[in-house]
Amino acid sequence: MRSDSPAPPPPPPPRWRRRPAERRREILDAALIVFGSRGYDCATVADVAKRAGVCPATVLHYFGSKASLFETLLEDRFLGGLDEEEALVTEVRDEPVRLTMRRLLTRMWERLMAPGMADLLLVGMAKSTTFPEAGHVVFRSISERWRRLLVTLLQAAADRGEYRAVDPDLTARILAGGLGGMMMGMHRFACYDPSAPPPDALLEHYLDLVDHALSPASEVTTSSPVFDAPGKGER
Repeated sequence: MRSDSPAPPPPPPPRWRRRPAERRREILDAALIVFGSRGYDCATVADVAKRAGVCPATVLHYFGSKASLFETLLEDRFLGGLDEEEALVTEVRDEPVRLTMRRLLTRMWERLMAPGMADLLLVGMAKSTTFPEAGHVVFRSISERWRRLLVTLLQAAADRGEYRAVDPDLTARILAGGLGGMMMGMHRFACYDPSAPPPDALLEHYLDLVDHALSPASEVTTSSPVFDAPGKGER
């Protein structure tokens, strides 16, 4: 006997098979909060699993171990999406390089100021001696790949006469370090400073200082006079 009724739909696949990328992202988001608040040593896979709403076996299915999860988290937060910034630098053409520099520094600042980044950076730095992989990720992201982008722009701006000639590597280290220091100050000490400026105002002033310091009009020589210490030269 023939029936005109449609066949019943197949049962849905297991949830973790339906959306592995989303589940992986949920676990990483949970790990950011857990590692940032508890530190690496006190955090457990069970803590991350509970925060993500999954069982510990699911976390291990995706990442294998707590160490691997932490290393992946560092790579995701510090290196994830960095291709966009690298494309921004390599596509510099007709516009002033200084504008690209401002955009790059702004992107760096926004990445550093993202929720949880300050705590994660501190945990990564604290574990760098006993967990070299963590230190390697932080170094590759902040001190290596970001620095290469800054060096490229500094050299391009100097070639076009937009910036004065400086040591690009040393200058890149100072620019990146300045952003990192401001970020730590805003996250860790702003609560003790009622006069602390808002992050956007702080960044804008930083960018203006960079423009002024690197402008060809600000050229200085090592023979520039310095202030004498009190009492110096008195007999």
